[in-house]
Amino acid sequence: MITEKAMLAAVHISIWTATKHDRKVSRDVADRNGAREQAGRYNKQLLVGAGKLEELRTLAGQIRQYFYTITLPWSDEGLRLLPSHFYFDLTAKMREFEASFSSGIDQFFDVYPDYIRSARAELGGLFREEDYPSVDKLREKFSVKLEILPIHTGDDFRVKMSAEEQARVAREIDQNLRQSLTKGTEDLWRRMREVVKHMVDRLNEPESRFHATLVTNIFDLVSLLPQLNVNQDPDLERFASQIRERLCNYTAQDLKKHDLLRETTAAEAAGIVAEIDEVLESRRSQPSVPRASVPLLPEPQVTDILAHMSAYMEVPATL
Repeated sequence: MITEKAMLAAVHISIWTATKHDRKVSRDVADRNGAREQAGRYNKQLLVGAGKLEELRTLAGQIRQYFYTITLPWSDEGLRLLPSHFYFDLTAKMREFEASFSSGIDQFFDVYPDYIRSARAELGGLFREEDYPSVDKLREKFSVKLEILPIHTGDDFRVKMSAEEQARVAREIDQNLRQSLTKGTEDLWRRMREVVKHMVDRLNEPESRFHATLVTNIFDLVSLLPQLNVNQDPDLERFASQIRERLCNYTAQDLKKHDLLRETTAAEAAGIVAEIDEVLESRRSQPSVPRASVPLLPEPQVTDILAHMSAYMEVPATL
């Protein structure tokens, strides 16, 4: 009953690109070179050195990074699997992000006229006043929105058709659901292997420089992993525990100072990577791996989650 353990979420972010296709310049270049106009495009950068716009783009990257950290792959449409453990953290954090984004937009608009004056000098003959929307129009090009949806299973399918056809479609929906859950589990394995392999690579380079994040990134991941492991893969749980015990006992500073400790930790990390590869190879050789069952959340917790979802999305909550 994954529907009670997780939900689907997407973050939609829109930011003005501040670019413009200049058809006249594209035609001129094509004509000078005896080419068709469709052979190339000239895109103008409308704002150069627009620091406040860059700050918004940086914030957008931070929002996506946070969202990807606490969710798992689900569909090609941008939806990701959100374990219910993280629902309250996500909605609270998104409110903070939205407030920062709104403030950043206002700060950008405060200096927007200055950026346009600078662009006039930067672009010279390429400058066109009409390329720059009014603040009212431009505001429509900026947005941050969190979307939360339930997970649909075969039992949710309702349509007038034969019982046999309904059963077939329901099986297809459930099969797609299992495949999506498998994709999410594979993403956790990838994250875990990458962060440990990165430690191996860094520690095995005698002259390499590394920071505290070499260890803290590992610790953060294995701390999150049990809550992200909605499919309850026991091997993932086991490796998370081993990694915490074997690789997170020393700081990056400790590893820098002591060569023997560094070599020993590198060997431990390399051994874990080899063990992970062995498990994954074993799984790939098996045509079918039994899917772990995901227990229901207690009904009061489900009701609480739905109530908070209702408040966030401003729709009635039903259970």
